[in-house]
Amino acid sequence: MVRWTAWINAASTASPTGASDAHSSLRIVLRYAGTVIVEDAVARIPIQRDMVSDGLVQDPDLRLRIEEVVEKLLSGNLNAR
Repeated sequence: MVRWTAWINAASTASPTGASDAHSSLRIVLRYAGTVIVEDAVARIPIQRDMVSDGLVQDPDLRLRIEEVVEKLLSGNLNAR
């Protein structure tokens, strides 16, 4: 069974490296776990605390960017079959 995966790096702009070490480690673990990473769906979308309320993303532009990444994950999954 193929496990398609991607992630959003939500590190804020206050993080100059964008948590690159953490995401490099995540990439290694996901490969060891046998997943297929959909590279087009891996994205850095900085999220500020004030963009989220009650656990939901309130900023419409941010929601659109997240939607685009999810669509890329789904598209990459279908195209690779």
